[in-house]
Amino acid sequence: MGYDSPLFQSALELFAHAIEHFNRGDERDRKFVILHLANAVELILKDFLLDLGESIYKNPKETVSIWEAIRKLKEKESEDEKIRIPSTNKIEILIDERNALQHRYGFPNEITTIFQMENTYNFLKEFLRENYGLEIDEVIKDFLPEEEFASFQLRRKISTENELDKLIKLAKIHPVGALLSAFAYLESQLLEIRDIIIENPQLRELSEENREVLRDIRFLTMRLMRFEYLPKLMSIYEIPVTEEDIKMLFKLRHIRNSVSHGREQITQKEAMELIKFIKSIEPKVKELKEKVKMDPTLILSSEEIKRRTI
Repeated sequence: MGYDSPLFQSALELFAHAIEHFNRGDERDRKFVILHLANAVELILKDFLLDLGESIYKNPKETVSIWEAIRKLKEKESEDEKIRIPSTNKIEILIDERNALQHRYGFPNEITTIFQMENTYNFLKEFLRENYGLEIDEVIKDFLPEEEFASFQLRRKISTENELDKLIKLAKIHPVGALLSAFAYLESQLLEIRDIIIENPQLRELSEENREVLRDIRFLTMRLMRFEYLPKLMSIYEIPVTEEDIKMLFKLRHIRNSVSHGREQITQKEAMELIKFIKSIEPKVKELKEKVKMDPTLILSSEEIKRRTI
C-alpha cells in the first residue's frame, strides 16, 4: 500500500487538518485536533495491517476497531523484529480522549491538546520512518500549505527553560496539564538522543551487517524513552547522577503513568515539585545529548546493553 494507498492518504489528510486546527488554537478547534489525530492514527494502523496482508474487516460491513488493529500489529511485531509499533500506550490515551469527547459535551483544554499533538507527531515520525521509510516532516508538506507547516513547527517548538518556567506557573491553575506538558518536553529530549543514536551512519552500517547489533539497537531504543533508565545512560557517558535524581526519575514514571490513565490525582504542590525537578535535571540531559553526538556508538559497547540489563 504505502503512499498511494487511499487509507494512507486519508490518514495524512486528517493529520494535516489536525495541524490546521492546532495552529488556530480556539476552543472548538482543539476538539477537532483530538478527533482528527485519533482518526489519522487509526487509518495509518489499518493501512499498515493491509500492507502486512491482514484483513481490516471483522465482517462484510464493519472494519476492526483501533484496539483490534493494535492487538494484531503487536502480534506481528512479536513475530517479526522488522515491524515497529511505537508508543502504543500514548495512542491508547489519545483514543480514550477521542472517545470521551464523542460521548460528552465539552472541549479539551490547551495543555491536553498540545500533549496529544506532540505524542501523535512523535508516533507518526517514528512509525513512518520505521515501517514505511518515510519522514513525516517531508510527507506532510504534500498535504499542508507551507505557511501552515511553518506555523506548526514554530508553535510546537519548546523553548526549554522559559517553557518550563511557564509550566511551573501554570501548575498553580492546571497542575495535571502542566505536568503532562513537562513530561512531553522531557520525552522530546530523550527522543532526540535516541534519534542521534539510531540515525548514526556507522550504527546503521553495523546493524545491516550484524543482526545482533540490530537487536541491541532495538532493545536500546525501547529503553531510551523511559525516564528511569536515564541514570544508567548517564553513567555510561560519565555524567554524575545523585541518588535523589534516581528516586525522582522513578517517581516521574509512576506519576506519569498514573495521571495519564486517570488513576491518580495530583496536587498543585506535587506538580510544581516534579516540573522543578525536570528543570533541574535538564542540563544533565543536554550534556548527555552532546556526549552522545560525540560518540553515539559508545553506548552499544556497554556490558549492560549486551546483557540486556540496562
